[in-house]
Amino acid sequence: MEKRIRERIKRVEKLEIDLLSDEKLVAEKKEIMSLIEIIQNELLRRTIMMAAFFVSFVASLIGLLSYPSPPMLFLVLISFLILLVSVVQYAQKYRSYNDLFKAADILFKN
Repeated sequence: MEKRIRERIKRVEKLEIDLLSDEKLVAEKKEIMSLIEIIQNELLRRTIMMAAFFVSFVASLIGLLSYPSPPMLFLVLISFLILLVSVVQYAQKYRSYNDLFKAADILFKN
């Protein structure tokens, strides 16, 4: 998916809009809009997952504070690491989402 997005953005940046036919321009716009929709859905799914991980982290942290034990500490650390990984993945997808919007802006200006 990332490779497809990068290729599409490079292609859009190199396009000479005056030389493109209307059908090709419409096809490019449709492809970019479908990619944007896919990424939006994926970001929504990841946001929901991050919220779930955050709730599990807070619940396990409260459990650790109320009943300190090694298993609870392990649970807090695992839930924090999963939350951190999900935030990093979200940030990477969000960056590609912004790149797609830049490519869409280039196409829709012309």
